Amino acid sequence: MVKLGIVRQLMSTREAKLFANAQLTPSQFGVLNHFTHNPRRSWTVTELAEVMEMNQPGITKIITVLLGQNLLLSIPDATDKRRRYLKITDQGLKLCGDTLESLLPDISHVFSDWDNDSLAQMHQHMETLMRWLDEHRDDIRKV
Repeated sequence: MVKLGIVRQLMSTREAKLFANAQLTPSQFGVLNHFTHNPRRSWTVTELAEVMEMNQPGITKIITVLLGQNLLLSIPDATDKRRRYLKITDQGLKLCGDTLESLLPDISHVFSDWDNDSLAQMHQHMETLMRWLDEHRDDIRKV
């Protein structure tokens, strides 16, 4: 876990440098990228806050910026005017793709010395860890 903490910090610092001159912040990119997995799906702010593990005010602030840039679209519920559904726009899909493409040279650089077997093993272990953490979000053990 100590090594994962170190990796998380190093990645965070690297990410800050990579996004320094980008149109999106890392948090905005993370939220927008979430929509790209299924662009036709809509999400409420509450659903996004839960799945992204962010507090409601934080995700609302990010969503407000993305709506203002026409990267997300807010659709009112037909029966409950208080409820709004968020969807990614074509402009949002394009910017997310362009942002990811701008990151690819550094991603390639980071893993340039890794052979295919090492990359495959890391990917497999990360998938296993990610799946376990996702399925056990509230399963916290304390002394």
